[in-house]
Amino acid sequence: MAKTEPYFSHMPVTSSGGGVLQHPTRYLCAAAYLDEAFARKLIKEFVVEDHRGVVPSFGFDLVPVIKHALRARRMRLVRDTAIVLAVLAGAAVNPDAASAVLGLSMLVALVMKLSTAMVRLGGVWATWPIRGLTIGGVIVLLSLPLLLLGLLLNVVSGGSSPYSTYWQPEGPAGVLADDAASGDGKETWLAALIVLGAMIGAHLAYRYAVYRTLRELGPGSTAVPPEPISSRVRTLLERVSAAQRGNITLYSQENPFLGSGDIGSAWVRAWSIALELDRGRAKSLGGDREPGEVDPVELHRYVRERLVAMRDEPPPNERIGGLMVDWHVVARGECVQMRRPVEPAGAGGLMYEGHPLIDPKYAVPYSRAGKRAIEAIIRHPQADIRCYQRVTVATQGQAIKDADGAVVAPARYEDTLLSAFLYLAVEGRMLYAQFVVNVIPPIREEFRIVDDLPAYGEGMLLMRALRENGLQTLSDGVLGPFRLIRALWELAGEAWQAWTGRRPTEFLRYDYGARISVREEAAERDFPTFMQTLDADKYTTLLERRINEAVLDYLQARGIDVTAYREQADIVLNSPFIMSGGSIVGSQIAVGGAGSRIAQKQSRPKS
Repeated sequence: MAKTEPYFSHMPVTSSGGGVLQHPTRYLCAAAYLDEAFARKLIKEFVVEDHRGVVPSFGFDLVPVIKHALRARRMRLVRDTAIVLAVLAGAAVNPDAASAVLGLSMLVALVMKLSTAMVRLGGVWATWPIRGLTIGGVIVLLSLPLLLLGLLLNVVSGGSSPYSTYWQPEGPAGVLADDAASGDGKETWLAALIVLGAMIGAHLAYRYAVYRTLRELGPGSTAVPPEPISSRVRTLLERVSAAQRGNITLYSQENPFLGSGDIGSAWVRAWSIALELDRGRAKSLGGDREPGEVDPVELHRYVRERLVAMRDEPPPNERIGGLMVDWHVVARGECVQMRRPVEPAGAGGLMYEGHPLIDPKYAVPYSRAGKRAIEAIIRHPQADIRCYQRVTVATQGQAIKDADGAVVAPARYEDTLLSAFLYLAVEGRMLYAQFVVNVIPPIREEFRIVDDLPAYGEGMLLMRALRENGLQTLSDGVLGPFRLIRALWELAGEAWQAWTGRRPTEFLRYDYGARISVREEAAERDFPTFMQTLDADKYTTLLERRINEAVLDYLQARGIDVTAYREQADIVLNSPFIMSGGSIVGSQIAVGGAGSRIAQKQSRPKS
């Protein structure tokens, strides 16, 4: 007998390195060094909490990104350790000098945090005059209590407070108390400068090492990041390498389409159409043939063929080269694992233990749904495991050639990613079609520095480190110790959890769901150019038209009356995706009365 394919399994492990890195992979690797919060999220999601599901990766390889995040953490540990040692050495030699440096660092860190927060607020708060006045006012407000405290201590102590040791009022301007005090002050300032110089040197050395590493990630790079020391982490990365190519997503929070963009963004568009499949039955009494059965699995296959044809059949210049079609099985990450009845209220007496999407041996989610499982899920629309047909369009650009094949202009890489999800269900002799589309903007511009650095020599790298990290080097004096403590605490917690943690399968209910999408975490908040917005509208319109026409053709071939479907589809296809001027308050827009519904997010115009 032929071996039966399992319903759910793991994707096979394959090598994740050795070739040329894709552009998104290079940019995401750079993000691990340039955005500490991004790297910490990656490590927590894929290394610390190693039981979580993995969001499918489209157009990039997740494993090198995680390896670079681990390498970036080690480099930050060295930097912060050097800074802490410099401060401790200064405190041992001259406590006043160390205190002065820490005070200056705290002030600079406060100014930088406040300035960053105001930039994020945008609008008038991001302008330099308002930022300068606000920061100056905060500094004055923080300085007043210290000045008042000093004056109070001076009055109470009769002029012998610590503040009068180096400065005493004498005449209208005041003079230094004596030569000894003056000498002590010079020593303090000299020690403070030495401590400050050591801190700045540690940070600049770190930043220079980062730039040298990023220079290796230029276009066409085949650089291989260092392998993790821990055998446990190496095993985890093997699972991630395989799971990122799977078709199952367990989601932990609200978004079942994790990896396709923020569902609260202005680019989300969703609509649904319902059609009664028995509408032609009354005509059949007059001699027409009765409407045929509609199999949602066959309907999905027919739509898939029509979608793939957009990529494979036209002439090369008309093909949608970045179009991919695959299944997308989604389920809540919070999995019930207790022994329970198979049917509601215990009908049939069958019992089930564990969860079908969780591997009981390794206590991790499966990443691949087989053909039989996909067909069964599609034919049972009331189940909590859903199956969508996912259509992904990566706008990779296209070379322009003349009629003779000569190159007019090379292709320009654009890394916007459009994902559309199609859900088809037959329930109660009704066909329900649901379409959801979202777009991820390009990866942030700051991470594209890897395209520039290969042209830099050693001197240019050093000058860039000096030019771009001036205030950051000062704030590290106070932030370095806290970052070091946090990093050591996280490492200790990671080791403790790996050593003593309970297996997730031992819990009656456990959350295996993915919480982040790496591609989403590194994306811009908006499209940099309006042309990218127009491209999102173009591909959304093309997919909607092709899907609806395919559904109509399938239904008509089976004698289904599609009048109601066509009316609803006309409303859907004629509703604009992009709004120019004005705004729409709220996201739910009910269209027509024939069962259609559109939910669309719109953004307010920028002032």
